[in-house]
Amino acid sequence: MPARRSWIALRRTIRRIVHHTDPKERIARGVAAGFFATAFPLPGLQIPLSLLCAFAVNGNRFVSIFPQFLSNTLTVLPIAYLEFRIGAWFRPGTSGDLDGVYAALARALGQWNWTAPFDSIGNCVQALGIELLAPLFLGVLLLGVALAVLSYPLTILSVFMWRRRRFLRNGKSYGHLPFLLEAPPATTALEAKARYALHKIPFERAEKLQLLVNGREAFPEMLRAIDGARSSVDLESYILRFDKTGERFKLALCAAAQRGAQVRVIYDFIGSLGLPQAYIDALRAAGVSVAVYHPFRGWRRIWSLNRRTHRKILVVDGQVAFTGGLNIADDYAAVEDGGKGWRDTHLRVDGPAPALALAHLFQFTWRRAHKFPPDPKAQEPKPPHRWMPTQVLEHVRENRESKRQARLQAEKDARLPPALEVQVLGNREFRKRHLIRLAYLHAINRARHSILIENAYFIPDRGVQRALARAVKRGVEVAVCVARNSDVELAAQAGRALYADILHKGVRLFEWPEGMLHAKTAVIDGAWSIVGSYNFNQRSLLHDLEAVVVTCDPAFSRRLFEQTQADIARCTELRPEVHDVRALTQILLQTFCFQFRHWL
Repeated sequence: MPARRSWIALRRTIRRIVHHTDPKERIARGVAAGFFATAFPLPGLQIPLSLLCAFAVNGNRFVSIFPQFLSNTLTVLPIAYLEFRIGAWFRPGTSGDLDGVYAALARALGQWNWTAPFDSIGNCVQALGIELLAPLFLGVLLLGVALAVLSYPLTILSVFMWRRRRFLRNGKSYGHLPFLLEAPPATTALEAKARYALHKIPFERAEKLQLLVNGREAFPEMLRAIDGARSSVDLESYILRFDKTGERFKLALCAAAQRGAQVRVIYDFIGSLGLPQAYIDALRAAGVSVAVYHPFRGWRRIWSLNRRTHRKILVVDGQVAFTGGLNIADDYAAVEDGGKGWRDTHLRVDGPAPALALAHLFQFTWRRAHKFPPDPKAQEPKPPHRWMPTQVLEHVRENRESKRQARLQAEKDARLPPALEVQVLGNREFRKRHLIRLAYLHAINRARHSILIENAYFIPDRGVQRALARAVKRGVEVAVCVARNSDVELAAQAGRALYADILHKGVRLFEWPEGMLHAKTAVIDGAWSIVGSYNFNQRSLLHDLEAVVVTCDPAFSRRLFEQTQADIARCTELRPEVHDVRALTQILLQTFCFQFRHWL
């Protein structure tokens, strides 16, 4: 009976691995880790080493033990001799009689004691000496890497052929599946704030929140706000293009500057590559202050080109602010307006406190951007007091404006509903780089009902993957809407390399079939919501400046919940069974692109 139970358990484990409950990429990583550990001539320690390597590469730890059956006490000495010859060939200048190495290895292995493996390692090292140990260690690494690299595609091919044969034999077809999620239980703003919000960042009182879906709703609202500007307009965008949409914004900005408003524009050098100088000159001629973030300079270190501003911020008169995922380009405009109709989400927030918080993020970028000199033909503003230095004058003006905003905020606090509060989060170049990620993880780890995410470039790190997997185990419905047709194909392929692991952990993935999905939103339990420019990739985590707005307002969160669910209902769900039998060329391409995720 015990033998039969063990045999049944072994068959279930093998069936779980080979069939459809573990992605073939994870199985291949486990096999590759096992072969890498096999190359180390350490009897008794190869199995722990293979388990450790499989854990490090997120591979299947069970299959990592299988390659150890190819190695035993009879094969250790020939493998070690082969590794020494390989190391001696790659390490010029190795002295000693290579023909006598076999005897030296035999004497060293004679020091092995199974009862004390760690002491035996020291005795073997002492018996070999550094002259023999250096080429041996080099050969071990070279042979281990070669075995791992060779076994990975062979394992993927084997599992792929096995699963494809079973898939075709079963004859199942998986098409569009409707996504119907019950409305989450009602939660008050105070309860949602206490449970989901990151408390080390203060909340700001807002007068109004408005969800803007696509450029059809966002661009007219932004242009109307600029047309009504009286004192100041601050615009920061990753992409600023000379097209129909860019021309509309240029005319609005120039008109605001000619009315006497202080207009400042920041665009990113890489994101707006190709912006003609005539466009910038037209803004400067109207009195608009223009700056470019991290332009290419010969004296600047090349790694600085990797740090970009990905924020989309518009602040008007210190009262109205916009942020989200929309850039200033025709790609986001409606099709009937001559655009491509990309799916994106923007947010309008009214109130001096959140507008001031976004203005501070703008000011952070402005101080580090390269300013174009003002156009001498433009109408100059009144000169400042000549007895006061410019920096001191700016400091006095900032203090005066802060006091005025605080006074206005205090006057409006009594009239504002207590639930309408927002958090404005922005990362910096070095400090607070993980602030937005922490806010996401804090809310995900406390989800009880549902997690709905829309993200354009979904390449989550291990921490985010583990948080989503733990949420699924708690019974939370986790759904992620991603782009099928991406404008950055390398990033899309790198993200698809993780789909197998994510799907097999219970997370549901949906692909947006209609053009490009560029939204970056999330709503948790219909109570906590976030809108901004942050992607789940390494660029947003490590390199780019980002900005998001978090709110626990029930009405806004319910509106975003319904909008996200409506988007997911139009998507096509990715099934693990279908994803596992995708073409082998796609698997290899996705694995290759994933190696460059740090720059995508």
